[in-house]
Amino acid sequence: MSVASRTARVGMVAACLLGATGGRSADPPPGVDAWTGPLAMELRLASTTRMPLLGRQRSVTTSLMLVTVERSGGGWTQRHRVCDVRVQGSSSTVRVLVPPAFVHALPAREYPAVLREGGDGVGYTADLGVEAIGYDPALSGGKLPERIDAPGVRDTDGDGRPGATIRLRVPVAGTADLYIVQRSHLVLGGREVRPGRIEGAVRILAQEQRTLGAEPGFFARNPSTAPDPARSGFTLVRAPGVRDCEGLRKTAFELFNGGRPPASPTPRG
Repeated sequence: MSVASRTARVGMVAACLLGATGGRSADPPPGVDAWTGPLAMELRLASTTRMPLLGRQRSVTTSLMLVTVERSGGGWTQRHRVCDVRVQGSSSTVRVLVPPAFVHALPAREYPAVLREGGDGVGYTADLGVEAIGYDPALSGGKLPERIDAPGVRDTDGDGRPGATIRLRVPVAGTADLYIVQRSHLVLGGREVRPGRIEGAVRILAQEQRTLGAEPGFFARNPSTAPDPARSGFTLVRAPGVRDCEGLRKTAFELFNGGRPPASPTPRG
């Protein structure tokens, strides 16, 4: 076979390969290193609460978080900062509001993460550890305080009230401020469903809340609350253009829903 014939045949094979890939060589899967750098997470925690006079309420608390993952020794270190917390419930009349001061007071957190390459995409696990809000577990003996004057209670949001303040809007009564303490321990586990997007479930090892006081005082009650892991979950996405909380809040809908309304509105918290 002449040099010209061999060249022509090679050219034909190359043309067929390029045609099969739309004129571009296929890129290999990005692997675990694609998940280093700036990321964003939507964390959804569902629960069912029985409240005095208000009955049974189902809700989902949704947190938006700036996330970074970096190699650390032989593993990975994850850091996150909460930028927004919203609560959407099953009742159209009862609303729980999380003030900006509550969110701003939440400290940045750091913990180990696990990324694994597999035939069906990158697997992801992160143990967020125990989070204490409104109190210092080192002073409370690790227990959730039950009274305003209990050891360890702190004014974490700086509003002059014990614990952290959330607001409850109810018919007739208007708005009530609740002074609460919270303790949670969550473990995230999921898998890459497409390049740049991991989805998964939340294992709820602990989720407790206690109301230490309220204004009006009638609302200083502790409803029965049960976590709902089946309705909970998270989405982790690459977010190279998002640098701060303002940017995340502006682009969250596009990042997590692709600019399209979800099939059923996700309760936001």
